[in-house]
Amino acid sequence: MSGPVAQHGLERRPAEPEVGGSSPPGPALLLLVLLIIPTFQVSGQGPVFDAVIVRGDIYPDWLIASAYAVTHKMWVIHLTSYNEQDVLKMLEGLKSYKKEVQVLIVGAPNAVSLDFEGKLRSLGIMVSRIGGATRYDTSLLLAINFWRDCKKVVLANGLRVDQYMMALSMALKEKAPIIFTNNGKPPEGFYQALEVHLKEVEEILVVGDSLSPIDRDKLLDKGYKVSKVEGNHEVKIVESWSWQYTLRSLVNPYSLAIGLLIGIVAGFTLSKVRGKQTPSVDISEFLTVDERKVVELIRERGKLTQDELPELTGFSKPKVSRLIKDLVDRNIVTRKKSGKTYVLRLSERFRETVSVE
Repeated sequence: MSGPVAQHGLERRPAEPEVGGSSPPGPALLLLVLLIIPTFQVSGQGPVFDAVIVRGDIYPDWLIASAYAVTHKMWVIHLTSYNEQDVLKMLEGLKSYKKEVQVLIVGAPNAVSLDFEGKLRSLGIMVSRIGGATRYDTSLLLAINFWRDCKKVVLANGLRVDQYMMALSMALKEKAPIIFTNNGKPPEGFYQALEVHLKEVEEILVVGDSLSPIDRDKLLDKGYKVSKVEGNHEVKIVESWSWQYTLRSLVNPYSLAIGLLIGIVAGFTLSKVRGKQTPSVDISEFLTVDERKVVELIRERGKLTQDELPELTGFSKPKVSRLIKDLVDRNIVTRKKSGKTYVLRLSERFRETVSVE
């Protein structure tokens, strides 16, 4: 699995048009492709393809194809304008001893031609293709079709070639797809993809300045953890953000004990002076919108089973599971096994110290 082939004066994909504003080009075409192309939930099931074919001199396609193929233990075949016959002979040889050969082409027809795809089919090779109007679209399409069970996503600036290897290193380390951004904006359909297709994603890994503060806050508001990735002798996470940080610190046993002690003493004194009850502290503002929805449902009913929440909230089962696990870890909700589900209640500590209105 060697790196991409450097070439000069050879066929390349036509330049992608730059559209003014913050949205990447080609959203209408991407949505149309999403409607036409079937989704193949294959991630986590082992290699489905024998090889991934990609133009070796179109680095955006090469990057996302390499992340997918290497993670899923598939061969990467670099196609160029002069090695087409060699690639066909190589796959023909594979077909001679393997009954069924399946390949995935990453790239639009202006990168890997339909004529070449036809030659593969004429050899009896089963061919699938992922390719959008732009590098942004192609990266998103590859993720939603073949990375369905990933826990993390890597966002990289599609125009910053100097960040490509950093993005690939992190993608291979975390077994995550790479999705390109443009001027800090994810591609059209990104948020819908997280909700509908990439339901297991919990963390967004941002290479350098690949994500705008507005989109970072939007992801945080939806309950995702966002981490910044940089490279200084090694590629690593240098900073993370989460709306839950403040609440986690508040429900930390040590800080909570100190806070409760201070609150009890102050409240007792005030109640003696003013004849009022000890006031409760409203920290529900540190819950995300989704977490507050779950907490309020449990508070209103006293207790709930976990399998009731998808219907009550409209959230998917994986999202509910992720939210409940986080709330349990932070001692906001208690969870007790009951048959094939769990009974959920607000923790005594949370009910005593927090008002949810």
